[in-house]
Amino acid sequence: MKNPEGGKREEVIRERTEQAFGLVEDLFYVGVALALSLAGVGLFGYVVYEFFSNITKSPFTTLILALLDGLLLVFILTELIHSIRAVIDEKVLVSEPFLVVGVVAAIRRLVVVSAEAKELSGTPDFADAMLEMGILTAVVVGLGAVIFLLRHTDKSEPRPGHEPD
Repeated sequence: MKNPEGGKREEVIRERTEQAFGLVEDLFYVGVALALSLAGVGLFGYVVYEFFSNITKSPFTTLILALLDGLLLVFILTELIHSIRAVIDEKVLVSEPFLVVGVVAAIRRLVVVSAEAKELSGTPDFADAMLEMGILTAVVVGLGAVIFLLRHTDKSEPRPGHEPD
């Protein structure tokens, strides 16, 4: 015959252990989000500073591409912070924010390759640049299709309460 007090005690221990590990997990998420936030703020400041400090020294198109590249990286960091917030709030890891990060990363690389392709025109490396751009375009379209399907399926992954429908 089981002791009812022993079962209740085990349940209390199990709940407290689960709460303690949940707190530790949340602390790690907050630490990562804080580090990403600091990196994003620092990168944003650096990109803007570099743009304005080199405005008379470098070609404007080069400056714009560097600014766009840096700001897209800041956007990636922001999406990752958003993902972490969703995990902390809802205790659910959703894939859509990571897919958006993939799309932005591919677009970021597309911008860089397309800028480099101008200088590569007429060289053997030009074909490689065009192939990379084609593959990156396919990746963007593929990830976009996956995001579309995730948003329009009946049995989608759980949506956090603060996500737009």
